[in-house]
Amino acid sequence: MSFYELDRPAASLADRIGGFFAPVRAYGAGLMQSLAYARMMRVMYEMDDRTLTRIGITRADIPAYVDKCLSRD
Repeated sequence: MSFYELDRPAASLADRIGGFFAPVRAYGAGLMQSLAYARMMRVMYEMDDRTLTRIGITRADIPAYVDKCLSRD
C-alpha cells in the first residue's frame, strides 16, 4: 500500500450514491428523449399542410426537422 492510497480522501456519500444512480439517470434521460421525439413526431404529422408550409417544411421533411429540433448539439 502506498502513501497515496493512505492519504487520498475517502469518497463522500454523495459520490457513492451518485455513482450508484448514474445508470438510472442515463436510462431516464434516454426515456425522456424518446418520449419527446414521439410526441413531436405525432404533433407534426397532425399539422395541416398550410401550417407546415408556414414553418417551411413538407411532410417528407418532418423526421429530419424533428431530429434537428431535438438534437443536443
